Amino acid sequence: MDKQGSAVPALDKMDQIFDLLARSPEGMSQASIASGLKLPKATVSRMINRLTEQGYLEQLHLSGLYTLGAKLLTLGNIVNKRLDLAVLAAPHMKALSEEIDEMVKLSIMRGDTVYPLRSFECRKAIRITLDSGTVYPPYIGAAGKLLLAMSEEGRYYRDKRLPGLDLKAFTAHTITDKNELEKILEQIASERIAFDHQEESDGIFAIAMPVFNSLGETAGAVSIPFFGDFKSKIENYKPRLKACTDSISRSMGYERGKVYE
Repeated sequence: MDKQGSAVPALDKMDQIFDLLARSPEGMSQASIASGLKLPKATVSRMINRLTEQGYLEQLHLSGLYTLGAKLLTLGNIVNKRLDLAVLAAPHMKALSEEIDEMVKLSIMRGDTVYPLRSFECRKAIRITLDSGTVYPPYIGAAGKLLLAMSEEGRYYRDKRLPGLDLKAFTAHTITDKNELEKILEQIASERIAFDHQEESDGIFAIAMPVFNSLGETAGAVSIPFFGDFKSKIENYKPRLKACTDSISRSMGYERGKVYE
């Protein structure tokens, strides 16, 4: 690590180039970028040429100036979609959490990992909490299995990644048999609901349902983790969670009947 605390100086230079061009929407020449960043022209030229080849920058044909490229716009749209989901879901999740006095959690799947995007904790003295940076493999828990069964990321994981994995047991209840897991995932895809029977942590159960976007795609999973009697709480939480996820899906432009019901 260098004196500035950066382990990858090239990434720092890329970040500086992006920031500079973001402030200059009309574009800049290679010489102007090098001058503005006080970097060697040869270094800037190599980086700009490579970034342009990869689509992160574009060169305007008439002026020859460089601007931010379409690939950054695409990546930005992906981030915006994710943030929009969290913003739109928040009031519905908060209302549900206050109604049942339990944690309500929104999760998404990216690559091989399930990420909690937003959560609301209950007011109980003894309650489930979510540590910052907590992530999960998709084959455990209610939200993970639901995303594995219903999302595009999940289908890719099942086809390309799952066959070569040894499934780690987090508790005695974790499903590590792939044939059993596949049967459960098929049932989840059919019924649009998933459960956690102490698979990630002893004593913690959960229920999860999907949230759909305007294209009818599974955008995320809303779950309720809880302690206590599974059967009685599921009967109580199931219709309330369904109402919550329906409301979030409608706020994202989903039309009932496109995918289910």
